[in-house]
Amino acid sequence: MTEPAAVEKPSPPIPVPDVAAAMPAQAQPSPLDRLDDAVLPAVFRVLDAARSRLADTADREAGRARRLAERARRGRASGDGPVDTETAGSPALLDVVGVAPGGVVDRGARVLVLGLVALIVVSAAAAMLQSVDRDRSSNATAPAVALTGSPPATSPPAAQPVTPTVTIGPGASDSVAEYLGASRQNLASLTAAAPAADLYAVASLTGPVTPDQLIDLFGSYRAVQVFFTAGTGGQVEQATVRDPVADVHTAFASAAAQAQARAETEARAGDAGADNRDRQAAAQLRVGCACLFAAVVRAPAGRLSQLAADPRVRIVDPAPPGAGPPSVRFLPLSPDRR
Repeated sequence: MTEPAAVEKPSPPIPVPDVAAAMPAQAQPSPLDRLDDAVLPAVFRVLDAARSRLADTADREAGRARRLAERARRGRASGDGPVDTETAGSPALLDVVGVAPGGVVDRGARVLVLGLVALIVVSAAAAMLQSVDRDRSSNATAPAVALTGSPPATSPPAAQPVTPTVTIGPGASDSVAEYLGASRQNLASLTAAAPAADLYAVASLTGPVTPDQLIDLFGSYRAVQVFFTAGTGGQVEQATVRDPVADVHTAFASAAAQAQARAETEARAGDAGADNRDRQAAAQLRVGCACLFAAVVRAPAGRLSQLAADPRVRIVDPAPPGAGPPSVRFLPLSPDRR
């Protein structure tokens, strides 16, 4: 006899708790709610105070953070709470994404919002400090510009004097005849090798000339230096020239003033001979005396040979090719040295 098949009895239904009934009428605020209430208003006040110093980007980010925080709080609040008129009619953020208030995701989102707000505050403070530092730096340099009218310029380092390495002219113990022969031979060799080569040379005259006579003699040459003396036993003076007319007269006037000053000093010291000599030299220089006896000129070697053939020129002594002032020291041959 077969046993009847066992009939499976249905399992009793699992009771579903009434979540709505179990929830209290008024939820107690959580620690994050209290943190929101304590931190967010202060943060918003700081952002409002700094808004005038921040760029448009920071202001837009602050507004975005405020709206995100408000949406998060509306997601936690019950439907009886007040509704923000600015975002009325829009669904709460947590309702949209389906996140239960008070859950792990809710707390993580709220911490993220607070971190975003803190990051905005730090960025705003850094921008304000950087702006203050730029203002302070510009104010520190402003007085110099205001006083001078232009940024202060750094003065270039002073040029060091060049020590001559070559001397052209007779030595104190040289024989005049030997010097004249060697100089003529040197000029002839340079002219034969390269007649068009530009050379510096010191041209010593057979006798002293006036400034006008010097222009007549060296007018077609470029004179760069002149030598002159005045008075009995007067000192040899030299002057660098660019304009042979104006610069020579200026050099004469300067030498006359120096001779007059020396004469006054010597008169107070009781040196009558030196006083008379310097007074005579000053008087001669003021009227443009025949005191010039040599000049340094620059010209091609062939033209220097032509200058040496002038009867008013005693000798033309050239410097080596490529050499010239200030690396060359020129010594003229005085007319009274025989």
